[in-house]
Amino acid sequence: MAIDRSGYKDKIIDFAISLAKPLGAEITAIHVIDNSIILPAPDAYGNYIGDQSEATEERLKKQADDLLSEAELLGDKEGVKVDKVIIVASSCAGAILDYAKDNNVDLVVVGTKGMTGLKHFLLGSVANNIISNAHCPVLAVR
Repeated sequence: MAIDRSGYKDKIIDFAISLAKPLGAEITAIHVIDNSIILPAPDAYGNYIGDQSEATEERLKKQADDLLSEAELLGDKEGVKVDKVIIVASSCAGAILDYAKDNNVDLVVVGTKGMTGLKHFLLGSVANNIISNAHCPVLAVR
């Protein structure tokens, strides 16, 4: 299951656990950190002022771990094993698709609305990309 900090994360977690529990299945909770927010940005004159990318990446990984730990805790309460995976990549959908294929995932659970805002309007949503390109079935939770 792919989760972010959107309002859909609780629904995604609950739904994935409710599917996995009667089947005795395990869940992998994945969160992708967009590496473009980690890279240093220039000021108005094109100068780079200090590189905080390592500290930013560590902070974002800690936030992601906290987010995925919520899913792990809820899974534990229901007797469902939840593994946590954090990936830093340039494409959220691409990272999820690659992970799913490389790890022979049986089903991807995603939310229909995430934290994409204007990017969603211009480029299409992460969920649509995953639905269109996944090697396995995708369940979109709204």
